[in-house]
Amino acid sequence: MTRSLTELSALLFDSDESNAGCRLLQNAQRSWVIHAPPTPHEPNYAREHAQCIEQLRQDLHEIQASAQAGLFVALSLSFEAYRAFSASAHLPLIDKPRADAALSTTPWLQAVAFKSSELMTCSQALTWLRAHSESVSWHLDTAHAHTTPEQFAKDIENIRERIADGQTYQVNLTHAYSTQLRAFSPNHPDHALYACFAHCVQDANIAYGGVCLFPETSVLSFSPELFFELDEHTLRTRPMKGTAPIGQTEEQTAQRAQALANDPKNRAENLMIVDLMRNDVARLPQTTTVTVPDLFSVHAHGQVLQMTSTVQAQLTAQPSLWQVFDALFPCGSITGAPKHETLKIIQSIEPYARGAYCGALGLIEQGTSPDTYRARFNVAIRTLETSAMPTRDALGIHHWHIQGSVGAGITYDSVASEEWDECVLKSYFFARHTNEFELIETMYVDRNNVPQAMLKLHHQRMKHSASVLGFTWDDEAFVQAIQSACARIRSDDARLRLSLTCDGEFQTQIASLASLPEVLEFAIYPERTHSQNPMLRHKTSMRHTYNRALAQAKSQRLFDYIFLNEKGEVTEGARSCIFVQSNGQWYTPPLSCGVLPSVQRAYALNDASLNAQERVLTLDDLRQAQAIRLGNALYGLRPARWVVP
Repeated sequence: MTRSLTELSALLFDSDESNAGCRLLQNAQRSWVIHAPPTPHEPNYAREHAQCIEQLRQDLHEIQASAQAGLFVALSLSFEAYRAFSASAHLPLIDKPRADAALSTTPWLQAVAFKSSELMTCSQALTWLRAHSESVSWHLDTAHAHTTPEQFAKDIENIRERIADGQTYQVNLTHAYSTQLRAFSPNHPDHALYACFAHCVQDANIAYGGVCLFPETSVLSFSPELFFELDEHTLRTRPMKGTAPIGQTEEQTAQRAQALANDPKNRAENLMIVDLMRNDVARLPQTTTVTVPDLFSVHAHGQVLQMTSTVQAQLTAQPSLWQVFDALFPCGSITGAPKHETLKIIQSIEPYARGAYCGALGLIEQGTSPDTYRARFNVAIRTLETSAMPTRDALGIHHWHIQGSVGAGITYDSVASEEWDECVLKSYFFARHTNEFELIETMYVDRNNVPQAMLKLHHQRMKHSASVLGFTWDDEAFVQAIQSACARIRSDDARLRLSLTCDGEFQTQIASLASLPEVLEFAIYPERTHSQNPMLRHKTSMRHTYNRALAQAKSQRLFDYIFLNEKGEVTEGARSCIFVQSNGQWYTPPLSCGVLPSVQRAYALNDASLNAQERVLTLDDLRQAQAIRLGNALYGLRPARWVVP
């Protein structure tokens, strides 16, 4: 399945030391997609492979012309597109599958020409992303690596033998991992990608990346590395080699940065790629001079320090886009040196196609002089790729298959365990957000026991959710987990948090109860929920919007924020249910409004003295209420007051 033109968009970050901004590209005019040629054993492979190369050449010329005519083109080249350029000359023809079979397609090129381009600050871009994903509930599963540390060590030993034989000096060895994005996205499935990207990008500190909805795959790139930028007669590349973790303090980070900048091994790796890039740039017939104005600079990118150098060329005339890619692609920092021989080694060792990872993602637009263009492309590291459209399960949850990779530059002196640790470090920008969601119950413990009436309700709800969502369930394990936790409590009352993983493991956390004011104050949260979100019926760790609202409420000394759904109906708070009194009768919103079947809500509805009923509530009901109560299983129902701005 592919996207239509109306569904295509791109948000590209372009924020280095000299420029800080993002480009929002919309109003797609046309698109280009070039599929990889058929497998080598199929008939007429050589002819069809040559046709693909020629088609890529023609498309790059058309893309350049579109940019020169005033359109804004977002373009992604997969790593496997190197088969079309000079670096692949005489390489054996090898076809590789994707690590995730759901991503069967590996387009060499995807590009979209847009009519409109809006320049934003990074802050404005995040605001735009959140505005287009405010009703999305999402979660990333734990990422699955498609290799093991043991296999990684064997591959490194293979490379060391090839280095000893003189075949190469350095090989960038990568391995794939895959995960799933699970989301309820009421307006459009793609909004889940916006939500995920907005959340992850806050910790990634990207300079050249973005989220692009292409016809056949989506690309989420968090890359800190510039591949090349071309403006008039100047071509600049910025290869990145050398990695270290940031410190716990600014002083420690500065010390580690200095150590990285002076490390002989990392300097040697970096210099090797600088020399490779100098040679690649010099292959352009328009090149007059090649200089290295910046060598071994270290900058922080998220949780890592990276060593970067700059290679710059002056040109007699502007080369075509085809000429630039033919000379430079793929970037030497993600192949190794020498490029041609190293690509052969990568072909023979890595079992899966890299796809968008280690390719290039960027923007082509009109230049300042007639018949010129400007281009800026990243090296697509820290880059994820998804299928064009997700699957949808019986609950209405969209499932996106996501594939990424990490890699390390392997030299003869490389130590397998250290290189594996470096890969783990590089994946931190993404891995920290990938955890299987859990079912949660938060219970009040009185004198080392959970009140039986409440315990029964907690048990019923968690067991029901486990059944619906496919979690392993054991009644006896549920009881034992609570009893064991209660035995550790040394106060008369406490807060017990019980969580359940999908494989049936219970975990408990104990905390003291905080004191509350006599009247609980709340406000209305600006983001809307959606009544048809099935995950609102279950208490899980998939509560990003609720957690954000609760943190904001606490910062403003409020007890809670109350949500409205897409219809403007009152639903619930980030940590409480709501009851409103009108004409002497208590009411609470029905579950159909998008409300968690909370334990306190169920207990209150069964309380004959309260005699509460379900009814759709609006802001007018809050304004005209005789009384309002908020509550949860920890504190019961308490008087509350709406704080109106």
